[in-house]
Amino acid sequence: MLIQHFKTSKIILILLLLTIAGAAQNTAKVYITIKGKVINEAGEGIPATILVKGTHKATATDADGSFSLRNVSATATLVISGINVEPLEIAVQGRSDLGMIKVNTKVIADKEITVPANTGYQTVNPNEVNGSLVVIDNKTMNEQVDPNILKRLDGVTPGLLFNIGKTGNNPQNTTNISIRGLSTINGPLDPLIVLDNFIYEGDINNINPNDIESITVLKDAAATSIYGARGGNGVIVITSKKARFNQRFKIDLNSTVTVTDRPSPGYLKQMSSADYIDVEQYIFNRGYFDDQVSSQPYQPLTPAVNIFLKRRDGLLSATDSAAQINALKSFNNTSEFEQLFYKKAVLEQYALSLSGGGKNIAWLLSGGYNRNVNYLNAKDQKANIRVENTYRPFKNFEIRAGLNYTNDNNTNGSVDYSGISVGNRSSVPYLRFADDKGNALPVSARYSKAYVDSIGQGKFADWDYYPLTDYKHDVSTKKLEDYVSNIELNYSFLHSFQLSVHYQYEKQLTTFMRNADEQSYYNRNLVNSFADVDPASGSINYIIPQGGILQTTASGLRSQNFRSQLNFTREWGLHAVSAIAGTEIREVTGDGNGATVYGYNKQPLTYASVDFYNYYPTSVTGDYENIPGSPYVTAATANRFVSLFANVSYQYKKRYSLSGSVRKDGSNIFGLKTNDKWQPLWSAGAGWVLSEEPFYKSTILPWVKLRVTYGASGNVDLSRSPLPIAYTQTNYTTNFPYSRIITINNPELKWEQSRQANFALDFKLGKELLTGTVEYYLKAGTNLYAETPYDYTTWGGYNSTIIKNVADMKGHGMDVLLHTKDIGNVIQWNSTLIVSYNQSKTTKYYSPSSQNVYSLLGGGNTIIPVTGKPLYGIVAFTWGGLDNEGNPQGYLNRKKSIDYAAIIDSSNSKQLSGGAIKYIGAATPAVFGSFINAFRWKQLSLSFNISYRFGYYFKKPVINYDALINSGIGNSDYDKRWQKPGDELTTSVPSFVYTDYPQFSNRSFFYSNAEVNILKADNVRLQYVNINYALSPGKWKHIFQAFQVYVNASNVGILWRANKEKLDPDYPNSLPAGRSYSIGLRATF
Repeated sequence: MLIQHFKTSKIILILLLLTIAGAAQNTAKVYITIKGKVINEAGEGIPATILVKGTHKATATDADGSFSLRNVSATATLVISGINVEPLEIAVQGRSDLGMIKVNTKVIADKEITVPANTGYQTVNPNEVNGSLVVIDNKTMNEQVDPNILKRLDGVTPGLLFNIGKTGNNPQNTTNISIRGLSTINGPLDPLIVLDNFIYEGDINNINPNDIESITVLKDAAATSIYGARGGNGVIVITSKKARFNQRFKIDLNSTVTVTDRPSPGYLKQMSSADYIDVEQYIFNRGYFDDQVSSQPYQPLTPAVNIFLKRRDGLLSATDSAAQINALKSFNNTSEFEQLFYKKAVLEQYALSLSGGGKNIAWLLSGGYNRNVNYLNAKDQKANIRVENTYRPFKNFEIRAGLNYTNDNNTNGSVDYSGISVGNRSSVPYLRFADDKGNALPVSARYSKAYVDSIGQGKFADWDYYPLTDYKHDVSTKKLEDYVSNIELNYSFLHSFQLSVHYQYEKQLTTFMRNADEQSYYNRNLVNSFADVDPASGSINYIIPQGGILQTTASGLRSQNFRSQLNFTREWGLHAVSAIAGTEIREVTGDGNGATVYGYNKQPLTYASVDFYNYYPTSVTGDYENIPGSPYVTAATANRFVSLFANVSYQYKKRYSLSGSVRKDGSNIFGLKTNDKWQPLWSAGAGWVLSEEPFYKSTILPWVKLRVTYGASGNVDLSRSPLPIAYTQTNYTTNFPYSRIITINNPELKWEQSRQANFALDFKLGKELLTGTVEYYLKAGTNLYAETPYDYTTWGGYNSTIIKNVADMKGHGMDVLLHTKDIGNVIQWNSTLIVSYNQSKTTKYYSPSSQNVYSLLGGGNTIIPVTGKPLYGIVAFTWGGLDNEGNPQGYLNRKKSIDYAAIIDSSNSKQLSGGAIKYIGAATPAVFGSFINAFRWKQLSLSFNISYRFGYYFKKPVINYDALINSGIGNSDYDKRWQKPGDELTTSVPSFVYTDYPQFSNRSFFYSNAEVNILKADNVRLQYVNINYALSPGKWKHIFQAFQVYVNASNVGILWRANKEKLDPDYPNSLPAGRSYSIGLRATF
């Protein structure tokens, strides 16, 4: 059935194209073969491109400037262009030999080069399409030096936003990028990544930015619908540099060294050691630790509490304890941690490319090497090799083959500041990590040293944790290898047709190895935990053998893609048609496994067997546990897709244009019925060059184009299935395997859909001193994945909900892109202004929480669907200030109150109508963009990017007395707390209270989520500054074509922020990225 459907659709599409071709042939004129030679002012033959105007038929000259072109209309016009050639048009006028064609040569400025847009299926002129897309050229990408190619899109792409610090509900999200807002709630949020015509399944960090020619971002449904059920979140099409015919041998070299400032732990607003210890002493005197000391003596105590306990037990004098406490109070570890653990990060990037080409063959060989040592001393080394060859065995037929290989090795660094705790108490500000001589000091991370020494009779291995040096003994290494091979066949025939066949195979293998030697804390803790000391003889029985612990995991990913495509391009008279049609088959498979080896020694290689099956008593608590790390194999997965697609555009008088696309996707992921397995998607668009109309007389705007598109694209969650999902285990008692269904069969599950309408105005002002695009769009997400009630008793399961296509959302927004160029004479100024606006909200969701805005209480960092509100929204308790005893006040029945339980209950039941809570706004910017400026004087250029984000909020970190007492998490706001009557007039930080205070937890919860702690996140940043000096070839032109030296500063700093707390709104609870400085060179020989 599927094959028959496939064949029928393909035949219809081919017949349609042949019909169009036949109509065109009836009006076509005589076709001839023409030849000629392109020369410069000195009469020397030079490389150039010959294009038949109004078509995609083109050829390149030989090295001496000669060319030949078959099947050209006798009335055609040729366009001759090149990197160093001023464009020239020449009429054929029936001549077969055009002789010597003299052109003017010059150095073409970057701004004069129009970079084509690659949709992954065809290459188009951005000015001639109706859909919404933006092209980021190589020059713009090189304004930033980040090794991650996607991060070079930040601040230079209209509608594209990095959602820093935000998380979704789907584990497939890896980029945190959204294009024109969100299009799904529980599905994958990431835009589709396409590399060289095919969906890229590998790690995005595998891609070497130096190999990339351009990036095209497809934004509206007309542009993305060609990707069907995978294009709903937008598409990022990455195009690699290609080998070219008739190109002289060329060497491209790029080298960059980047140094990044180390972060400062002081940014995290920790409590002072004196305040922290005072709180510990207070709660110690109130008996907070008594239960732990008596019933859980194995739990560790912080150094100060240990001193208090020894003083109470008479083991320390008052004088000695006071001296020790004062010593701890005088020390704060943020500065020590910064000096001992953090370092300046250093990134080295090297790239070398060799390329050349003759009349019938073109080749490219490139390599890249990155070495990165981050601020925690984690090391990463990555090597890229890329080979590409294009061969033209005879006229109109080309074979292109390529191979990309990536090898990436990553080794862990030291622990971060937030990763050190004493028992369940983190952020202890007076812990020391090294003595005065720099020797590592221990931390009792999990157990009390005195307790484990007593039960182990001093025979256990040291059970302390040494944060400063432990990473040297607990080494994790991740190795990734990625192979991408492809072959492409292109054959042109019948003047206007081109048949192309593409195949790509990708294999990625990721292995992870953790080697914890006998000195590592992980090893010592595990071996000690399962060790048994005989109280009579004092001998020790090791359930886990001594030696290293080696953990290994491996995961594999393989994808195969096959595409056959027929292209048609023809211009006759006032008409022009461009069309594509084809089929695509895709398969992605994955598997994995893992194991742990105990008693491991590398030299000589030895290891021991352990019993993973049985449970053993642990030495500290006596609880029975089994040894972790039993071997496992993950079930292999296979996702298959079959697609039919077509795209047609028609132009009349180069003034009016119509475009449309259809695509139908089938997959084994969804549905048991054909209608659920297959998803038809489509788009349509129209364009009107208004300025070409006879009645248009404006000289201010000499060129104006209007565009409108509407279409539908989709989204697919690869983790979903219409079939029941079960897991299988072995019963501990019977030793028989058993299976439990965790997700029932869901035959009605299908693709999500995203519909979008786009209205656009393109214009040019004066002599193109100002060009721009203004776009307004409407989005609607339908059939989105969401939980819906289900009668679980009908199948005996334990879930009362099931995932179905039952949710909807909608949004709208605007993208504005303005360019100015060539302002000034001696110093030239070019600028780009990007303004993006987006608002979206949930319109339908079935869970009870989605009908209650109380669900949005918090920081807005996680997707929470509430009908009528954005997915990242913030609700807060209405703030009534502090009373005269320092208690935070809310509102109950619109009157001030400190009955926190009642306030919380009212907020949940009455929602906004009760006045106890209020909706603050979105936690993602409504307006964002950048202002990019570039100045050039002779060979020196300066560019900088000022980015901005407006119209959003964030929750600042505050003191929470519940977290302080029970988890040791403090905040420097403690110093600003209410301490005496009258302080309520100058502070909003409540008084400190103990756990016996009525509604203690509710009081802390209320204050932490009060509107006084929700701040405006609006900010303006200096994103990067780039200075470039281009050495003029002059008399050295026979050695190099271009030579540039550049320096770059990125993440320079915040120029303005709305909040007065000096917080980075994108990193309120974590360390912001440091400022980076780079120096490098680019050269072409």
